[in-house]
Amino acid sequence: MYILGVVEGHNSSAALLHDGDLVAVCFEERLTRLKNEFGYPIRSIEWCMKYAGITPEEIDSVAMVTENLPFAQIAVKREATFDVADYIREQEEFWKPYLIEKKKVNYLDIFKDKIRLHELPYCTNDMKLDRTSFEEFREIRKEIFRTHLKKRDDQLHIVNHHLAHSFYAIFSKPTSDKPLLVLSSDGYGDDCSASVGIWRKNKFEFISKSVGSGIGRIYRYATLLLGMRPGVDEYKMMGLAPYAKEYRWRKVCDAMRPYLKVIGMKIDYTNPDPEIYFSLKERLKAFRFDEIAAGVQNWSEDISVEWVRNCISATEIRDIVYSGGVSMNVKINKRIMEMPEVNSIFIGPSGGDESLSIGAAWALWHQMKPSIPIKPLSNTYLGPAYSKEECVRAIREELDESYIVKENASDDDVVDLLENGFVVARAAGRMEYGARALGNRSILARPDDPMMIRRINNQVKNRDFWMPFAPVILQEYSELYLVNPKSLPSPYMTLAFDSKPLARKHLRAALHPADDTMRAQILTRDDNPKLHALVTRFAERTSIGGLLNTSFNLHGEPICCSPQDSLRTLKNSGLDAVLLENFLIRRKK
Repeated sequence: MYILGVVEGHNSSAALLHDGDLVAVCFEERLTRLKNEFGYPIRSIEWCMKYAGITPEEIDSVAMVTENLPFAQIAVKREATFDVADYIREQEEFWKPYLIEKKKVNYLDIFKDKIRLHELPYCTNDMKLDRTSFEEFREIRKEIFRTHLKKRDDQLHIVNHHLAHSFYAIFSKPTSDKPLLVLSSDGYGDDCSASVGIWRKNKFEFISKSVGSGIGRIYRYATLLLGMRPGVDEYKMMGLAPYAKEYRWRKVCDAMRPYLKVIGMKIDYTNPDPEIYFSLKERLKAFRFDEIAAGVQNWSEDISVEWVRNCISATEIRDIVYSGGVSMNVKINKRIMEMPEVNSIFIGPSGGDESLSIGAAWALWHQMKPSIPIKPLSNTYLGPAYSKEECVRAIREELDESYIVKENASDDDVVDLLENGFVVARAAGRMEYGARALGNRSILARPDDPMMIRRINNQVKNRDFWMPFAPVILQEYSELYLVNPKSLPSPYMTLAFDSKPLARKHLRAALHPADDTMRAQILTRDDNPKLHALVTRFAERTSIGGLLNTSFNLHGEPICCSPQDSLRTLKNSGLDAVLLENFLIRRKK
C-alpha cells in the first residue's frame, strides 16, 4: 500500500510511504532551485513515483497537509519571493488596516506585482480569493490531485496541521515502548499554535491546544523588526542572541511578558494590543538590535520551559518528542533538554512545515492500518542520488581544462585536502532531506582553525558575520567534546550542547564564537557508513574526531541536489574541491 504525503505551503515537499516504511522524500526547492518553494510539488511527486517505480494509479491514498491553507500567500510564493521591504509593506498595507483599522482589504490587490500563479498548476485566476478563502482553495487543491494523480475523492485525505507535526515527532524517533509526551509549537497551523498530546500503546490523543498566536509568530515579527525576513531568517536572530550581555537583554525579556502567559498546558496569547509587529516596534524601540535578539530568545526559552514543566506535571510523562517550527530553535531545545524534570527529548530533522508531508503520511497510515506498525525514521538520506553516467555527463558539460578530475578517489585523497586546510564539498549518495546538511550534501573543513570561519564565508557562503558553523563529530569522541549528561542522541543537529575544553581546541571553527555551544551532528556508523569512514580517517590522521559541516550551497540558494548544481557551485565559489560520488574534482591552481 502506497501513501503519498504532500505539503503545498512554504517549503513544499512530497513523501512516499510503502507499507508503513518511508521510502522517498523530496523538497520542491531542490528541484526548482527556488529556495522555500511554494505550491503543489509536482516535481517532487514525480521523483518519488519514479524512485519507487510506480504509476499514479498505484498510489492508494494521498495525505494533503493543512485544512486551512492561505491561497494568497501561495499565489505570491511569499517566503520564497518576499524581501524585507515586502514584509514591511505587508504589515503597513494589509495587517495594519485589517487588524487595527478594521478595514476590509484584499491581500492580492495589494501584492498584484508579486503574483506568480502562472508558475503554479492550480486551475484558477480568481483574484477575489483571499488568504481566508480556505474552502474554495481546498476544492482547487483537490482538483490537482484528481487530474495529475487520477485520484478519487475518497482517496484524498486532508490531515490536520498539528496532527501531522505530532506524528512526525513520534516516528522520527527510534522505537520506544515508553509513553511519549508529544509537543508541537509553531506560528499557527489550522486550529492552534501549540499542541500537547500523548502517545501510549500505539494510540495518540491531543490533550491540549493553544489557539492564539504563539512563540513562533511573535519570534517571526521580532525577526522582521531586526531587518530580516520572517519565516526565513529566525535562525539568524537565534545566532545573534548570545552576543548580548544579560544585563542588557533582561529588560527586553521583561518587556515581552505581556504577550504570552502559560496557564496549565496552554500558552495563552495575552497581547493587549490588536496586532504584533507594530506593538513590538513600539515596546522595543529603545533597545539595541542585539538586546532585542537576546531578549526575545531568552523570553521564548522561559515560556517554553514553563510550558514543558506544566505538561510533565500534568501527565507525569518525562520522555518528550517535539516538532513544529519552534523545534528548529536549538537553544530552546537545549533549555528543555537541561530541565531536571526531563528524562529524554528527541527532535526529528527539520521539524518545520517542510516535514509535514512525512508526518501526514504517517498519521494517515496509522488511521487506516493501526495494527500494522510504522517503521520509525532511521536516517534522512531519502532523496535523489545520481549514477556514474550522470556524474560523467555533468563533468563534461560543466567543467573545462582548469579542473583536475580523479575517479575512484579514496578517503585518504579527501583527507589529504582537509588535513591541509582545503575546503571540500561532498555530494555523494542519496540527498538528505531537511534544512540542515548531514554529510551527503555538505561542505566539510578542518574544524580547529578559527580562520576557517572567515575563509568559508568569504569564499563560499557569504553568511552574516555573527553566524556559527556546526560540527559533525564521531559518537566515540562525543564525551570528550560536549556536555551531555543524559547521553541523548543528536543525529540531526537539532540539539545544542555546551562544549568541553578539548572541543574549544579541536572544534574552534565549529562552535558558536560567543558562547562556545555547538549544534552537533553526533555520527554513528549506522547513520552513514561512508561519511563515518571519512571522518574516522580524518581522526586517525589528526586526532580530531570531527569536521566542520555546513550546507553545500551558495548564499540564498537551496542545498545542491544534482551533479550540475554541485559543479556550478564549485565554479561560482572559492571552494577548493568537490567529491562528486567517487570523483574528486579540484581546481588546478
